[in-house]
Amino acid sequence: MKMRQDAVRLNRRSLVAGSAAVAGAAAVSRAPRVGAQDDPVELRWSMWSASEAETAVWEDLANDVNVAYPNITVKLETTSFADYWDKLQTQLASGTEADIVAMQSLRMPVFAARDALQPLKPFIDADSEVNADDFFTPIANGLSFKDELYAFGYDLGPIMLIYNKDMFEAKGVELPSATEPMSWDVFREKAAALSDAANGEYGYVIQPNFTSTIPWLWSGGGDYMNEEETECLLNTPESLDALNFVVTMITEDQIAAPITDLANTQFASEAFNSGKIGMTQNGPWQFVNLRKDAAFAFDIAPLPAGPAGSVTWVAGSGFGISKDTKNADAAWKALKVITSTDSLMKTAKAGRGYPARKSAVPAFVDPSAPPEHVDVVESILANEISKSRFLETTTTWQETEVMLTQDFNPIFLGDQSVEDVVANVVPKFNDLLERHQELLNR
Repeated sequence: MKMRQDAVRLNRRSLVAGSAAVAGAAAVSRAPRVGAQDDPVELRWSMWSASEAETAVWEDLANDVNVAYPNITVKLETTSFADYWDKLQTQLASGTEADIVAMQSLRMPVFAARDALQPLKPFIDADSEVNADDFFTPIANGLSFKDELYAFGYDLGPIMLIYNKDMFEAKGVELPSATEPMSWDVFREKAAALSDAANGEYGYVIQPNFTSTIPWLWSGGGDYMNEEETECLLNTPESLDALNFVVTMITEDQIAAPITDLANTQFASEAFNSGKIGMTQNGPWQFVNLRKDAAFAFDIAPLPAGPAGSVTWVAGSGFGISKDTKNADAAWKALKVITSTDSLMKTAKAGRGYPARKSAVPAFVDPSAPPEHVDVVESILANEISKSRFLETTTTWQETEVMLTQDFNPIFLGDQSVEDVVANVVPKFNDLLERHQELLNR
């Protein structure tokens, strides 16, 4: 199966107009007000969370289920993002999955191929209340496998440049443009001007994992696998040059923060929130944490443009129903509530992410809260100021990512060259792509 998705193409005017046009029909996308008085049911809902602020958002939605359906109680189970996937695999193997399961688009092939979730089409066909067409097509595609939808999305977003406005202004460095990506050379110059390694100040910080390097790979003209998903491309000249561009900022130039904790999945976010980092990269789902934790003004811009331009990845997440749930009907009712227009407007207002429903988009823009240039999100999604590509993954992505994370560690620490690490990675990646093809064709 071809897993690649077309770049997301949205137009701001049509987006707002479309939201207004579906206003009348959005009632079927909104949370129902009263549910049937059936026997009491307690559902488990598994989700990742990086902060108390995030958890509060999900707990609010869980409570909304009980308001809509008084007989249904939802117990939220959260863990860190990194631990979530190992825990989910263990639960899947032991048959102890939660009734409602959070799922990332980039990991959908992994878990759909292992029958972790139920297809949603039978539920949709039997329920006249739900408006499945209100979800943006890219996130619906990302949460599908072999043309079967397995989850409803709650967010969608691109990786962007996030910067500390106060630090830029204090050091007299010109702010990044919100409408035109800076070049790699200009990015390096700004990072150098913001850095003072002796005082622990750096122009940039990257989360030390492979996924964080992908926008740099694409912007440099490289890639990690071919379109047919049969061959690793990390050893091409373009890919090697892009990886070296990023790594040398850490290991040689000292204009990007040194990696001090490879195991910390929030390393880059915590470093940026300290106020001593000028720039980082993340998605709109991070706004809720920045608004709470950052004691400085922040804003967003498109990622820097390399030889192939400014190219970033787009992904999203959603919720599905466990294949092993004993309360499928109740889980479906709960799923409708937590992915309704009302609910996604709540998550959008909280800054938790760009909503997956068209009818919830207007709630994402809050003039009273940062970032000031929030329109950058939509401009990137519409390919107006940079190119966005859906993050392509495979049925063996879980194993692939574990391998890449482990093998890329020496690069970020400066212990091995990019060329040596990639030479070791390529055959392993190719073996996993071969297994991926076998799973697709079984």
